[in-house]
Amino acid sequence: MPIYQVDNKPYEGPHVLNDPPEFHEKLLDYGERPYWSPDGKRIAFIEKNYGDACELDFETRQVRNLTKNLGEHHSFLRVLFLSNGDYLLIGPKEFKDRHTSRHVESELWIMDKEAKTPPKPVGRRIFEGCGVSTMAPRITYAMNGAHDPRIGSVEDFECHVTDIVYGSDGPALGNDQVIYRSVRGRRPEPQDFRHHDTEVILAEYMGDKVLSDDWKTIVRGINLNTLDVRTYIDEPLTHNECEGIFPDHEHICLESSCDFVNQYPPIDLWKLKLDGSGTRVRMTRFFDHVPWRASNSNVSPDGKWLAFMVNTYTSEAGFGMGLGLMDLEEWGKSHYAQEWETPAERRQKKEANL
Repeated sequence: MPIYQVDNKPYEGPHVLNDPPEFHEKLLDYGERPYWSPDGKRIAFIEKNYGDACELDFETRQVRNLTKNLGEHHSFLRVLFLSNGDYLLIGPKEFKDRHTSRHVESELWIMDKEAKTPPKPVGRRIFEGCGVSTMAPRITYAMNGAHDPRIGSVEDFECHVTDIVYGSDGPALGNDQVIYRSVRGRRPEPQDFRHHDTEVILAEYMGDKVLSDDWKTIVRGINLNTLDVRTYIDEPLTHNECEGIFPDHEHICLESSCDFVNQYPPIDLWKLKLDGSGTRVRMTRFFDHVPWRASNSNVSPDGKWLAFMVNTYTSEAGFGMGLGLMDLEEWGKSHYAQEWETPAERRQKKEANL
């Protein structure tokens, strides 16, 4: 399997969003991990890896640095919005090294919606990202033994749903529910709530992309009432990671490496039906723009726009080289939006071309 050596070097050629594919445009030639505000008027993002949180006014395209002059902590990896408009940030208190600071010491912070006071840590280290409810101050995330030794080893994971409560000392973690415990060799990462917070959609990373011959990333759902698990796409030797649910809750964005056999990283963003069929359709079109790729997507609350991040094949996951915007309404009118396929259909096409 081709494995690209991570180097995070700047791309020496022209930026792909200077001459973007159809339906795409450039928001910024820097930044990473965009996330829409609840009213759809702003896009929060991280200025750079282990940097400040910023936001872009969607109408004026003006950028505001939210955390530059607030407090001592400026090593953030992600920024999201809670349902009440407050900012949820993820990152370590200080940068030490790329493994420790991302995978061991990254934690949750909350900042008021006016960004007037420094982000407050709420005392919870987590694995990678977080899903946010649009109905209530509620989040979902994963932890392993590196974050809480009571869970077990670094190979033992729990997924949680936790309410955020507000008291005289500000925001804090409230009611907490463990919704899923993984078997070893599986690393779950919750991404989104679905159907009035009755289900959590998560990505589950299985195996080692470098060393194993059975690696894959699958999309699953956890019913929060019964804790039953449902699989939405399971494709061998393929990275299929959910990244941003649509307002209809019947579809979700998908980072997929399905264009290649047994290769990482994923190149484009797809739209996945959440019906268990694995049916998907390509949205972004960076397959023809080597070595660029799209990832870390988020759909606007009205379903009209897709904000996403670009970087290259050799970039570390989450390392941003710019923010793009896709017009989902115009894309939806095109023939591209009708080219749905299942993993089985794609395999058949590949076999027919051999």
